[in-house]
Amino acid sequence: MTNIRQLSQAQSAVSLVPQQRLSALEDWKRSKESFTASYRFSSTDTALEFITLVGLLAEKVGIYPHVDWRIDAVYLRLAQGLNTEITAQTINLARRVSVDAHRLNGAAMVDYRDREATA
Repeated sequence: MTNIRQLSQAQSAVSLVPQQRLSALEDWKRSKESFTASYRFSSTDTALEFITLVGLLAEKVGIYPHVDWRIDAVYLRLAQGLNTEITAQTINLARRVSVDAHRLNGAAMVDYRDREATA
């Protein structure tokens, strides 16, 4: 018979999988309310190309990030409700966005305030 402690440990192990997947996404930062990433590109054209790619990916999965564009920098926010788990689908979108950003030689910005330098 399974006791409550065993169930709790089993549930914790299952919930670690998304956390491990989140930690593998070095470009992305998680807060209580959102999941964010910022990238700087070599040109405005490249930043706009990236935004287009993000839009196409978002349309495929039905998750629409908030996009803030500043000349050669793009800030993305995948909003979550308070205390809402980030889904596997959201993690997969973030991973694909990161791959596209790096393919376009986008440099991940550590801090959202970094984007203000280009404003």
